[in-house]
Amino acid sequence: MFEAQTSPQSRTARGIVWPFPPGLECFAAWKAALSFLVDCAIPDDADPAVFDFHGCTWQLPEAFVQINGGSAMSMARTQRVIDERPISQMSLYLLTRGSVVTDYDGHKQTHVPGDIVAVDYSLPYESQTPGYEGITVTFDRASAPAALQGIVHGVVLPANSSAGNLLGIQMRSLIDHIDGLTVDQAQSAVDGILRFAATTFPSAVPKKKRDDVSVLDRARRLAKKKISDPEFGPEDLAVALGVSRSKLFRSFEAHGGVQRWLLGERLTASLQAIVRSAGKLKISVIAHQHGFRSEAHFSRAFRKRYELSPSSALALAMRSQGTTLYLNWAKKNGKTEGSTTEAWLASALARDRKSQEESANPTR
Repeated sequence: MFEAQTSPQSRTARGIVWPFPPGLECFAAWKAALSFLVDCAIPDDADPAVFDFHGCTWQLPEAFVQINGGSAMSMARTQRVIDERPISQMSLYLLTRGSVVTDYDGHKQTHVPGDIVAVDYSLPYESQTPGYEGITVTFDRASAPAALQGIVHGVVLPANSSAGNLLGIQMRSLIDHIDGLTVDQAQSAVDGILRFAATTFPSAVPKKKRDDVSVLDRARRLAKKKISDPEFGPEDLAVALGVSRSKLFRSFEAHGGVQRWLLGERLTASLQAIVRSAGKLKISVIAHQHGFRSEAHFSRAFRKRYELSPSSALALAMRSQGTTLYLNWAKKNGKTEGSTTEAWLASALARDRKSQEESANPTR
């Protein structure tokens, strides 16, 4: 009975509404919520006392769907932020009101309502807006269609294009109807949006960049097969892919190098394993399964990336809301290898900290 009540096929997708009205508390909560992802600020002449951010988030097994908006603000995911706060997500962002100026690796653009931009959080970007409303679909890079992986960062489908118009209709329609869908139906709708996006965004990407992504895509599949082998490194990867060492390293420049990328793949997969195992696997076993030479080595790398120990991540997963749904889905769906576990971790940490603060200050 419990399985039937909580399965994605029968459970309605429910949104979490941003709880803070405009003002100082909203500003502080916004900065805290976004700190895992970006450095953020408001203009020097803006008054935090009237700052506005609002919206709603639906957490699905393999995606986050959000509609939000707010007053003037800026956000930056620089290489320093990427190194300090790595995540494996991408997103499609549809601007529905206002304007946004972005800078993707030196390519500056001004977006108007109806524009849809692809964002890869492993690469730098900056954005500024005087005020906006928008829809975001966030998903794990590894679970995305191959055509989207690593090549479309900053690529725009303009509002006046047929493809952009159709994709925008799909994203708006999802928001309009998501509260009446089951979790399974909502995830299927997101999958359809990503499949359509994969046929449109890459067409604007230069051939050289597409060639580099072909190497990245093959490398990702091979890394999954070799993830338990601690000896598997850049030289082995170059030989297995049949490319020169220099071509391999050029293809991975944007990801901080081959060795950093391999470590990131191991850590992402190990976090997914910690959450999926629900305590059934020891941390030492998970470390061994993901190519770490010792539990101590694994714990150091894990703590550096996620700012908590593997055992703390497991404890958080076991006591956090939403984990039951994630685990039920994981038992039934093999695609959970690419689930948005890192985004879930950030959300769970934020909720856990808020719960602890409320417990410490019950009169607030």
